[in-house]
Amino acid sequence: MKISMVKTAGAVLIAAMAMNVAAQEQAKEDINYGDPTASFSTLGVSASKDHTQLNGMYGVGSNIFQLDLGVKNKTDEKGKSGDVNYRGRYFHVTDGLGYSVDVIGGQNNFDGGDKSTSNTVLAGLIYKFQVTDNISVFPMASLGYTRTDSDTLGIKDKDTDTLFQGGVYAMYGFDAGHWLYVNPKVTHMRKANANLAQVEAGGGFMVAEKVSVGAKVEYTAKNTKLNMDKDDTVAWLQANYYF
Repeated sequence: MKISMVKTAGAVLIAAMAMNVAAQEQAKEDINYGDPTASFSTLGVSASKDHTQLNGMYGVGSNIFQLDLGVKNKTDEKGKSGDVNYRGRYFHVTDGLGYSVDVIGGQNNFDGGDKSTSNTVLAGLIYKFQVTDNISVFPMASLGYTRTDSDTLGIKDKDTDTLFQGGVYAMYGFDAGHWLYVNPKVTHMRKANANLAQVEAGGGFMVAEKVSVGAKVEYTAKNTKLNMDKDDTVAWLQANYYF
């Protein structure tokens, strides 16, 4: 009798473990890598006409760590090559609701040895609405602080501002794992009393089980208050490996 009970308990335990493993594998299969709240790990590279960027992300359950490092590889009217930029992000998501902390910055080099550095910190919320099995909408809102330090003709100066950023990320995820998205957002800078409008749109295509290629276009509207005299459009190509 006791032996029978032990065998039964063992069989139940093995079945439960098998179901748990199967559920984990199914969860991995169900991830769409275009979902900004999905937890996974990846390494990738992005390239535009003037910039190259390395992208990395490490997901541990509900905790996501992201780091992007970029460098300008071409000189143009905006400055010399060698400009660097970065973005570090911590993201936490549970049941569709997430919060994040972003640190974004970089250094721009100009003729004559002039340069400027900028650093921005943002903290915000994101929520996932599943409209259909394939369509997801993610409203986003963040508060932040930005600082720019410049060194022009040997004269050093700094400028600070607080900002509010609101936007929405809308995604269509294909059953095969491919995705398309659009992400319009507006950043209000309190001290400058200016609104910066931006739109990012793109997508990814799974060329293998753990490899995707994609493209995106970033558009920023001109704003004379922020010394941006014309619209700016940048196209990027991307490739990622997931593990």
